Amino acid sequence: MSWKSRKQFLKAQKLLEANDLTGAEQIFSEVIERDQKSAEAFLHRAYIRTRLNKLDEALSDADTGIHLRPENGVMYMIRGEIQLEKKNYREAFDSLQKACGLEKDNGRAFFHLGRATLGLSRKAEAADYFETALQFERDYCLAQSMAENYACN
Repeated sequence: MSWKSRKQFLKAQKLLEANDLTGAEQIFSEVIERDQKSAEAFLHRAYIRTRLNKLDEALSDADTGIHLRPENGVMYMIRGEIQLEKKNYREAFDSLQKACGLEKDNGRAFFHLGRATLGLSRKAEAADYFETALQFERDYCLAQSMAENYACN
């Protein structure tokens, strides 16, 4: 990554901290315009676009990021989160399962895998994923609640 791109990443991070999602999106778009192979910029822009509810654009960015870095589990996790927002539970399950396979200690990915499994009406299996998420994210109160709630059903 060039020094100019690194500076822009830092500037975008500050905008994110200030909740200026549109400004951060613009900066990552500029980085991508200069470097079509910046998987990190596509990843960040996909995340931002998800928060802006630009789900189709976010999914396109996530897919591009996966194409550039197919070994990166976070890319699949972001894609799975977008698919969850779109209520495409089967696709979300597949993406998140891939994310968990690549990053076996990613509590966030396991939590969302549980959500996708719930969307597929597989409650007991979802409870297992929520329990796994808790192994890595002990303070994940929502995972704790969901694990307890669906383990008995």
